[in-house]
Parts: sequence; structure tokens; C-alpha cells
Amino acid sequence: MNKNKKETRNIQHKVEIRSAQENQDGTATLEGYIAKFNSPTVLWDGYVEQIDPHAFDKTISDGHNIFLLYAHDWTKPLASTGAGTLILNADNIGLHFIANVDTSISYIKDVVGLVKNGLAAGCSFGFWILNDNEVFDASTQIYTDTLLEIQMDEGSILSNPAYSDTSVIARAKDKVEELRKKKNEEILELLKIELEL
Repeated sequence: MNKNKKETRNIQHKVEIRSAQENQDGTATLEGYIAKFNSPTVLWDGYVEQIDPHAFDKTISDGHNIFLLYAHDWTKPLASTGAGTLILNADNIGLHFIANVDTSISYIKDVVGLVKNGLAAGCSFGFWILNDNEVFDASTQIYTDTLLEIQMDEGSILSNPAYSDTSVIARAKDKVEELRKKKNEEILELLKIELEL
């Protein structure tokens, strides 16, 4: 993957919003997982991505402001670490969040309603890949990319958390084709050497 380009991942059935609880003071608490660890996701036929349990360690501890948005929309912030309304914690399952949101803001009240009614049931996140490890399994012809370090600037609550970023899919397909071509060239070179012996 391109380490200089911001990526997003919208994952269905692997990321969840566990609860939306309305509080007495006009706020609501949203809780769930933005990402899950060691959970392989097929980006394209022959290319799988998973997140290492320590991938978020630096980004959640370095003190930069991370936002929780609705549908990656920067005009619809729900909470942030800088404002003290978003708590992020990497546990044994994934990147857990607790957000205390102000329901006096109309779109936030709408998002809480969508979550409570099961209409917004997934999460996504925007990030840059700082370090990853790509491994090719010759027996299955599958590349597995493990994200080792991520710089994250936002998590998002979504109504439709399936992969919808076709540019991510296109990049993954191009990467698989490039890696397969390289692997085939290496095999041909080895065969040439063996024939010369």
C-alpha cells in the first residue's frame, strides 16, 4: 500500500458499535470498536489485510487530536480526544472507543438515533500506513499485508460499513498484479539459473 496516501477502511461485521446510551445531562455515550486486530479482511482476490495489535499504540499515545466523525464528514464531528470527549484504547480485541456526545447538536442527536435503531451499526477509520509487513503464501497465491504502525486522524460511525472506497480496491488489485509479476519473474530467474547448472 502507498504509505504517503491517506487510506480509509470501512469494515462490515468486523467493527461494531456496542451501545448508545442517553444520559440525563443532554449527552449520550457511544461505545464500540473502530477496528479489530488480527482479523483478515480481503481487499481484493489474492490480497488480504489485517491489523497488528500494536498498530495504533503510537497514534493514540502521541497526543495529537483524533476525531470521531459521522461518515468521514469533517463538518460532522461527534467527539475528539483533544476535547476530552473521545477515549481510545487498544485492548485484546481491537481499537475500542467511548465517545460522550452532545445531543443538543441536531446532527449528533440524529446519529445517536440511527445507532439506537440499528441503522448506523459500523465504523471506519482514516489513516496513513507507517509500517507494514507483506507476506506471500505460494501455496494459496495470497498476499497478506499486516499493518504494523498506523497514523490515524479519525474514526467514523457509518450506516453502511461495507468496503465502498473503490480506489482502495483498485489500488489493492494493482498491488496484487505487481507482486505476482515480480514473484513470477523471480521464479523464472531461478529456473534459468538451475538450467544453466
